[in-house]
Amino acid sequence: MPYCSKCGVEVDIGIEKCPLCSLPIQQFPDEEQKQPSKKKYPDEPVEHPAKRILTPKEKRIRAWEIISASIMIPLLIVTFTDLIIAETISWARFPMIALILVWLLCTFPLVFPTRPVIMIIGIAISLIGFLVLVDYFADWDIDWFYKLALPIIALVLFLSVAVVIVSTKVKKKGMNIAAFILFAAGILNLGLDLIIMSTIQHKVTVTWSLFVLVPTFIIGGFLMYMHYRFTKDTDFKTKIKAKFQM
Repeated sequence: MPYCSKCGVEVDIGIEKCPLCSLPIQQFPDEEQKQPSKKKYPDEPVEHPAKRILTPKEKRIRAWEIISASIMIPLLIVTFTDLIIAETISWARFPMIALILVWLLCTFPLVFPTRPVIMIIGIAISLIGFLVLVDYFADWDIDWFYKLALPIIALVLFLSVAVVIVSTKVKKKGMNIAAFILFAAGILNLGLDLIIMSTIQHKVTVTWSLFVLVPTFIIGGFLMYMHYRFTKDTDFKTKIKAKFQM
């Protein structure tokens, strides 16, 4: 508190003269006014650089790089292990072609995500090459591939492409896509039955595939009916609303 410099009497803050001797009281600024205020935080917030968001293409490229590196490591390990032990490529042929197949199966969806037909064809060609090599490396001859593997791959490829094309051509998608897949699954089982029986028993006959074909077509037909039934009702309601809004 301030005090009188002449008589030493303490006075209240804001008193200009001593109540005893009427000497002017010398005023001192408060302690907070003498020292500059220290701010805890800077005047302007520090701007941190924004983290760049990767585009879908960049994400696919990074995923492909990680997958390629993950497959390359075991591929080199089995190759050099076989070379060190047997001094040639013997048993390593099978894991090598299997790893290459996995790499191709991952590469086509990442490189052609918006081109399903090219993706399916690339995967089918990869499977064909894998099965040919497996058949050849087993006894250095290609025998069961042409009779069994090739027809099955051709059937799967044809049905997959057909489902993709039909699904992209329809204007309104819904339960009809599931119906297309069920129809293809039923036809696939029928084809597998015919191919296997003709290869093993050397006669064209149908056995177990009917138990799969009939349910898939019944369920697929029901889904098609429900899809177009609801679609028709929705279109009718839309037209009615548009008519009353005019």
